[in-house]
Amino acid sequence: MSAPRILAQVVVLGSQILGKAFVEAWRQAARNAQGTGRAGSSSMNGGGKGSSALDSLTRTHRMSLDEATDILNLKRNADLASETELQKMLKNFDHLFKANMPTTAEGKPHSSHYLQSKIVRAKERIEAEVGVKKGDGGATTAETAAATAAEGTPGSSTTGRTPPPS
Repeated sequence: MSAPRILAQVVVLGSQILGKAFVEAWRQAARNAQGTGRAGSSSMNGGGKGSSALDSLTRTHRMSLDEATDILNLKRNADLASETELQKMLKNFDHLFKANMPTTAEGKPHSSHYLQSKIVRAKERIEAEVGVKKGDGGATTAETAAATAAEGTPGSSTTGRTPPPS
């Protein structure tokens, strides 16, 4: 066989395979779109008791619990309400918050306001999750800030940011 003929067969065969895959993907997307209206959003997230409260937390904080635990280096299936996990979260939060402080007058090179913001949001998301699991309807940022202010953690003001050095 000649090289151009083999190349043409490969191109034709590849385009047939891709065409079938796109058609099947289109059909699957149409089935998924029809199913979403009937099933509702709770079935996508496992349904069950209390999932709507947790779903609203995810929408409110714009961060899933998995993402928050990844950011603060916590185990996903750990009991976040336990004292040891909360202490570990605060320790990781302190370290990451200090490591990503905004630039100083000297121009510290490796700081990121974006990362610092994500760290604060992750802490808030986990605290809200703990509040829902404890049954108080989710602690507000001001309540959790007041609770952590006694411990002297950075970012414990109601805005989640430390005041600039004097």
